[in-house]
Amino acid sequence: MTSTLLHRPPVKADPALLARLHQGDSAAFAELYQHTAHRLTRHLATRLRDRDVVEDLVQEAFCTALAEPHLLGMDLLGSMLQLAARAVTAHSWSQHRYLRAAYTLYEDRTGDPQPTTVAAEMLRRPAFRDALARLALAHRQVVQLRYLDGCPRDHVAQVMQRSVAAITWLEREGLRRLQAEYASGPR
Repeated sequence: MTSTLLHRPPVKADPALLARLHQGDSAAFAELYQHTAHRLTRHLATRLRDRDVVEDLVQEAFCTALAEPHLLGMDLLGSMLQLAARAVTAHSWSQHRYLRAAYTLYEDRTGDPQPTTVAAEMLRRPAFRDALARLALAHRQVVQLRYLDGCPRDHVAQVMQRSVAAITWLEREGLRRLQAEYASGPR
């Protein structure tokens, strides 16, 4: 079966240009910018919702290429696309960190807890509480710590004095049994 996706054929760079780029020649970087900036900008503009950040991410990709020229390969456009993808990922993570910090600041200033979660909604249902109570102790503890208290697996492993692999198994098995108990209804 053949793929219907169109792949961009690699554009081989002039070996002399690549050598000059690796040596940090500013004229070579100007040439790289002239040949790839427009396509890189178009590529990012089609993939990002926030149009205001596109130019910044293109500049970040070129700054990375200038700071670390060894990352550039024979396919210059492909290398620049990889550097741009790296910049997009870093930007995405910084947005997540910013939002997390903003919610924390809001919660600290107002004293309001974060909005009600799905777990809190489920706890209000008697059938769910009954199903959770019917689980074996270890399964119930893992489900409570992971999903109701929001603890990471390694923390749950420390609290329960078990390995992370054992916690993963208990979590899967506990969720499977919780689903079966919840589906069966109250006894």
